[in-house]
Amino acid sequence: MRFLFTTLQTYESAFYGRVGAALALRGHEVAHVTISRASARTLREQGFDAVCLPDVIAAVGEPADLAAEVARIEAEYELPSIREIYRTDWPCDDKPEEWSIRRSVRYVRALERVFDEQRPDVLVPEVGNESIRVVSHLIALRRRIPVLFLLYTIFPRPLRLYVDTLHAPIVPADELRDLSADERAELDDFRREFTARKHPIRQHRTVPLEARRVCVLAGHVARKLREDRDNEYLRTGTLLAQNARELVRAQASRLLYDGLSERPFVYFPLHVTDDYKIKKIIPHCIDQASIVEQVADALPPGYDLVLKEHPMSVGRNKLSLLRRLRHRRNVRLVSPYVNSHELIQRAAAIAVISSTVGLEALLYEKPILTLGQPFYAGYGVTLDVDSFRELREAVPALLRFRPDPERIDRFLHAAMRHCYAGAPVLVDRSDENAASLAESIERRARDVLAERITVPA
Repeated sequence: MRFLFTTLQTYESAFYGRVGAALALRGHEVAHVTISRASARTLREQGFDAVCLPDVIAAVGEPADLAAEVARIEAEYELPSIREIYRTDWPCDDKPEEWSIRRSVRYVRALERVFDEQRPDVLVPEVGNESIRVVSHLIALRRRIPVLFLLYTIFPRPLRLYVDTLHAPIVPADELRDLSADERAELDDFRREFTARKHPIRQHRTVPLEARRVCVLAGHVARKLREDRDNEYLRTGTLLAQNARELVRAQASRLLYDGLSERPFVYFPLHVTDDYKIKKIIPHCIDQASIVEQVADALPPGYDLVLKEHPMSVGRNKLSLLRRLRHRRNVRLVSPYVNSHELIQRAAAIAVISSTVGLEALLYEKPILTLGQPFYAGYGVTLDVDSFRELREAVPALLRFRPDPERIDRFLHAAMRHCYAGAPVLVDRSDENAASLAESIERRARDVLAERITVPA
């Protein structure tokens, strides 16, 4: 098989270079396309077929008729508007519309050439909002090339390897079946170990001034002054200012954290505000403050809504947002370092947009309300709403909802069976994980390609 990896730069490109090396050792061909000229050069020095996307853009050149090319792209890739390519990509946030449109056309034309030349059997893009990921996904779908998305979850084999989409149930509903004695023991062992450990699956983000961050910044500056002068994702001044703001916020936000009262409560874990899923897939959930207010207002008297920031959001949320979140009298914002498992255990119920906390809460057989169609919704073990208009009735109903423990077990084991070994780059950058990830990618790709040969379009 021939794999094409699309990455941005630095540690991401380096890690998936090691995954590609492990795939090459297993007899496969591997190619890379990156935003960074320095990363592409490093990959080539390691023996890979690697190209820098800005170089391909320059080689392809400008279209003869921009408007006609926009129309072609929208029609060929079935886009409601070319804005779908750039609306979540932050370098476009402060640019004129015409600039963003022209840039999107360049990306499409250049990546079409990369696909023409590389002719991959499988695409592996890291998850994100950047245009290189969005466009490569569109092209692969149009050409019926399987796209493997690497997503992380809580199970012993923690990798969700989704094909072609980032937004789907984790297993077909008909796979929820009776469990054998061995399967039940396997699930019980996992539940016992996971709930006893009580550790977050993602470490809390730190925003200190430390030598490592200084070295990272120095590396960015060096690349920006040399090979990567045109790299839009290397904004060293912006990065430095952002780190300074986040350090101040992380300290100042401590004054806004509440303790828990003795009142019963519903636990609502906040989502990362710039997460790919919030921005790209469920943008109607991006105003979390409004959702929090609606859920809080729908709670019966005597109940609180307890909020906790995501571990990766420490220092990122504006103080104005945190003040608004705790404006309702029955809302309490606790420190992001409060143990989530303890909150789950103490809570009367859990409300989530699309958080893994909801999946963790199933291990405790808690009633869960989902608002953003997470991968564990729709199996009868959660209470799900499709419209915020339903919250007035759904929130009180949540406090009466009792999920069936046997159905929870069937779902959890079915989900476990569909997961693989390995973890994405943001979770584990070790050589051992790269090798494990390569084996899982190979297995999933082989199965998908075999299915597509059996069932042609």
